[in-house]
Amino acid sequence: MLTQSEVFAFAKKATRGAGFTWGMAEEAAVATLKLYIAGYDGFSDLALILVNADKKNQPLEITDTIPCGLTLGTYLADLGKKAGGDKVIGNYIFQALCGTLHKNKTNFPDDAPQIIKDFAHRTYVPDSEESRLRGAG
Repeated sequence: MLTQSEVFAFAKKATRGAGFTWGMAEEAAVATLKLYIAGYDGFSDLALILVNADKKNQPLEITDTIPCGLTLGTYLADLGKKAGGDKVIGNYIFQALCGTLHKNKTNFPDDAPQIIKDFAHRTYVPDSEESRLRGAG
C-alpha cells in the first residue's frame, strides 16, 4: 500500500512529466492526496487531466474553450484564497471539474497505475557512464 508521501510524489512527478510547471504539479499532488484521504481514486482523475493536457503548451489558458481541469481548479483555488476561503481545493475542485468520482474500497492503492508511472518516468534523468562513475544508482 502506498503512503501519503508516495501518492503525493507520484502525482507531482506525473503532472510534471505531462508538461505542467512545478507549481501546478504541486497543486495536482495536493488535490490527488486529498482525494485519497477522502476515499476517492485520485490517480484516475489525475490521469484524465494528464492525458488531455499531454504535450500541449503549458499552462493552458483559463480562457480556452474547454480549459484544463487542473488549470481551472488552480485558478479557482487562487480566487478562493484571495477571497479568504480555504476549502476551494482538492476534492471539491476535482469533483466539480472531472465529473463522477469513483469511491475506493480502501483509502490508498497498493501501487500507482502504470499511466501515472509512465508520466512520472519522463522526469527521470537518463543514466550515463558519467552518472554511474559519480555514484548514481
